[in-house]
Amino acid sequence: MITSQKVSITPRILPALLGTFVLAVLGLGNVTHGASVRFLPMSEEIAARKIGLQDGKALTMLADLNVRKRSKAYTCKIGAKPLTLVALDRQRPNGLPAGVEISVAPEMKSPLVLIVASADAPSGMRTIVIEDGTNDFPWGSLRFVNTTEKPYIIRYDKETKAIPGEPKAVDVIPGGEARNMGVQLFSEAEPDAILYSAVWEHDPNLRKLIFILSQADAAHKELKLEVIPQDRRAKD
Repeated sequence: MITSQKVSITPRILPALLGTFVLAVLGLGNVTHGASVRFLPMSEEIAARKIGLQDGKALTMLADLNVRKRSKAYTCKIGAKPLTLVALDRQRPNGLPAGVEISVAPEMKSPLVLIVASADAPSGMRTIVIEDGTNDFPWGSLRFVNTTEKPYIIRYDKETKAIPGEPKAVDVIPGGEARNMGVQLFSEAEPDAILYSAVWEHDPNLRKLIFILSQADAAHKELKLEVIPQDRRAKD
């Protein structure tokens, strides 16, 4: 004969069980996921430095930093502690190397970490993380990353697009066949003062990552653009 029993939960146990349930549902526990991350230094100075990648398990030297191309893919673990770039050539007052955290969103499939020089940071650098997969950044497109903290307008062909004064990716997809294309940058407040002007080649087989930089000499208002092309016909 089977009899039913009523199970009671004391008031002190119930909140603990509810808390565990909420953490499990929201994913706020100590969940670790793998990531394959590439790096791109924004200057020769950064590329020449001794920089390590610290994840939850190990410190790995970045041995292939190059301003002309992306690094190899570094496989790492992301968990409760964020990824950190460690400046092995700079120490804090406590004798430990200075570092800067890398914020990689869980939904990113192909994160690319841009390493930018920063005189104000103890590590001498800051990071910008963008999605670099071809689904989000397709062939034939231009991806602009503004490092100047000032907003601009880009004119290409007969189109214009705003580029905000923050380090976020702004994509331009000209479309069409291969051709020459005029590109200009200017401030919305001074549309007649062209800060950059050039003729670029548009090629549906290329995607170009473009950094908007200020000139080293503050007296020059013109902008400098660093272009990192990638050809889908070439081997990685």
